[in-house]
Amino acid sequence: MATRQRKNSVLRQLVLPFFFLFVIAYFVYHTLHGGYGVYALAGMKVQADALEADLLSLRYQREAAEHRIALFRKDTLDPDMMDERARAYLDLADPNEIVIFNN
Repeated sequence: MATRQRKNSVLRQLVLPFFFLFVIAYFVYHTLHGGYGVYALAGMKVQADALEADLLSLRYQREAAEHRIALFRKDTLDPDMMDERARAYLDLADPNEIVIFNN
């Protein structure tokens, strides 16, 4: 009885290494270009820095607004602030005053 033996061709020997090379290339590509890849991470860091700057700006604006609101509290009421706001809202001024608008 004779046994059948397959010839070990060069093509058959290269199939498995090429398959694994393709799988590795696939993962490397998506590591660099994927939604959470290296390039996307750099973009996210730039966006995070911009959002941090916006947050800091908004915090300063909030602190300024809280300070102005604190001036209207009964125990710390500033007469100059009340006079300034009343004149701005009512568009009134004394005839002898010089009015400077800073809008």
